[in-house]
Amino acid sequence: MFEPIKCSRGRRWRDKTTALILTGMVLFSAVVLVSPATASAGGASNTFTFKGAYSGTLKLTPSSFNCTFGKTYSGKGYLVTLSHMKGTITGAGKGAWGLSAYPSKKGTTHVGAANVKSLTDTSFQSSGSPIISFLETSGSITYKGSTGSINITVKYHAVGSTTYGKVATVTGSWNCGS
Repeated sequence: MFEPIKCSRGRRWRDKTTALILTGMVLFSAVVLVSPATASAGGASNTFTFKGAYSGTLKLTPSSFNCTFGKTYSGKGYLVTLSHMKGTITGAGKGAWGLSAYPSKKGTTHVGAANVKSLTDTSFQSSGSPIISFLETSGSITYKGSTGSINITVKYHAVGSTTYGKVATVTGSWNCGS
């Protein structure tokens, strides 16, 4: 083993190799922590942009509480739940929003026409009063587990109402590790 080297202040250190290894570990860790944010080439990760009749941006700050994903209870698909997203959507309010996405497989799931009254289609929902939902009508979801993206068309709906409003498109991606 290495002999300790005594510093001028009386502290004992292993030789310079230990310091070099620790420095390398710190630098390598910084690279690992920075790299997940680059996972989405199509735009900023954890950002969802609404365009059309409703416009705005929602942002997710991932944590184990705000970002869950995995197989559905039935085992016949996947569920991604992103909660506590912050932002404003003109005409629909500001505050906390959530996303529930139901891709049927790993990879890209294309939806030609969704039933806005279905409980198992992708939707955004506000925590405001009234509760506003944006329900998927068509588009695609790419699911890779902790990461993925959406490019969907949604229809406005005030929960409890029998009417549905105008249409918008939503694009964005999530990275539960960044």
